[in-house]
Amino acid sequence: MAKKTLSTIAKQANLSIASVSRVLKKPHLTSPMTQSKVYQAIEELNIDIHNNFKPHNDHNSSNKILVLDNQFITRTLINYGLEETLTQTGFAIFYFRFPYQTKKDIHYLIKYISQNSFAGILVINDAPYLQELEHFKKALPPIVLVNHFSLNFICVHFDHLVIGHQITQYLLNNSHSKIAVLFNDNNKISSTLFLQGYKQALLRANISINKDYLIEDCFTYEHGRAAIKQLINSNNPPTAIICCDNVNLNYLDERLQNYQSFSTNYSVILGALHQAKESEIQLPQPITITYLSHSTDRQYNELDKLSRINKPMYKMGQEAATLLCQYIRNELATTKRYHLIETETFFY
Repeated sequence: MAKKTLSTIAKQANLSIASVSRVLKKPHLTSPMTQSKVYQAIEELNIDIHNNFKPHNDHNSSNKILVLDNQFITRTLINYGLEETLTQTGFAIFYFRFPYQTKKDIHYLIKYISQNSFAGILVINDAPYLQELEHFKKALPPIVLVNHFSLNFICVHFDHLVIGHQITQYLLNNSHSKIAVLFNDNNKISSTLFLQGYKQALLRANISINKDYLIEDCFTYEHGRAAIKQLINSNNPPTAIICCDNVNLNYLDERLQNYQSFSTNYSVILGALHQAKESEIQLPQPITITYLSHSTDRQYNELDKLSRINKPMYKMGQEAATLLCQYIRNELATTKRYHLIETETFFY
């Protein structure tokens, strides 16, 4: 950073130029109060500093792993999988839900990471601050994204396009041509890819896309019930339903704040299933319902009888943690950046 810029920050923070330089280059030698003054001054002056951080030290002996958990539904099987692997390899886990609101807030996250000298970082799910975090990547410890695909980071993810195509093709093979989808957020990459797979399967079967069969904003049990009512009462009700899951949602999405206490992994599918049973008398034949599960364990309810594609979340957590450990120790066996977790089909 130019001395003129350092001087401007120092003057704003009422500190010496040397103190500002140490915060940016050697934060472990500075106090939290000094760091706060510098970052506050940078925010007030609106200065871009991402190119001025000292590159990360690859010989860091820390045993601490930071988990930036952005999941809407907390404590999923991803958490249990990564915790088991990291604990077995001797790492201590620190969870942090970063309350990001503006681009300037990224400075507080960088400061937190610098102060605690983490060996590596796991980021679960997409987050609005990932693009800003990417600017500071050289100054940060190894980062692995979990349950989200990105071209800019090493990541562990599911192929939602294949999942969407596969479950739609199963229904087509069972003589269904009127297939509806209940999903959450059309702006999520996972939803976009899933719908692409769904549409590809239909178009290859010479079946046109009916937009009335695409029901968005399904997050809760009541949303599942309402969606089935809407579809059954339409002029052309479907014969089959695909219920997507909520595991890719982000807790920072303001639209979801009112639903956090009412949403679980299977809330939408249960709502849809119960409403479909209540409305059977209105239909010439029962609706076939399929969904996405997260474990091969039995649920001991009606979900066990439904056809589904299983996304092994526990395995995803394990593989993400293993990958990060290899990354930290420079033991990566391949230069491959994108690691796909295979799904399992349970079609009856």
